[in-house]
Amino acid sequence: MSIDFDKKLKVKFRDATPKKRIVEYEQDSTYKKYRKILKEDFRGRCGYCDSPYGIVKKDYHIDHFVPQFIIDKFPTHVRLLNDYTNLVYACPSCNRSKSDKWPSGHPDKPILNEEGFVNPCDEQYDSLFYRDNSGAIHKNGDSKTSEYIYKELKLYLKKHQIVWKIEELITLSKKVINERDIEPELSMFKDLLTYLEEHFEMETV
Repeated sequence: MSIDFDKKLKVKFRDATPKKRIVEYEQDSTYKKYRKILKEDFRGRCGYCDSPYGIVKKDYHIDHFVPQFIIDKFPTHVRLLNDYTNLVYACPSCNRSKSDKWPSGHPDKPILNEEGFVNPCDEQYDSLFYRDNSGAIHKNGDSKTSEYIYKELKLYLKKHQIVWKIEELITLSKKVINERDIEPELSMFKDLLTYLEEHFEMETV
């Protein structure tokens, strides 16, 4: 496996769109009970930035796609509070950035004048962004919706790139172990050491 980080090539934003199981709505239930299966359905990854829990190592949140703040204003939509279809497995960064943002102000309208959010379980979400081959996330094309999500979720933050590189290193390391005739990409290891020292204050040897 050889990755040239000097050439900015487009790569897929994420490998797969989350597929959520069908869960029958229970009026007296609470959304918190779904944490385990939500993590399973999102493969332990943030629905919005695709960062895996195993690397971020912070407690992931249960995000309400239609925010609780909006739901509380519409008694007719109260079921969305505990409806599994409205839940997203999210890292702390994305969940806090999204917060109560919902431009239309109505639970049935996720987008108003091209501003708002696309459900990360929708395949359309994948087309809104791409990564360069250093792992940085970029908005795809001139879509105002992708620009809005990119800005509001702060997908430009370098932390997303760092997590991606760490995961790539893990993948590469596993491949090197399994196929001993492959020479590791040394520049990737050097980059990782720099990132670890700069952002995680870890001593490296």
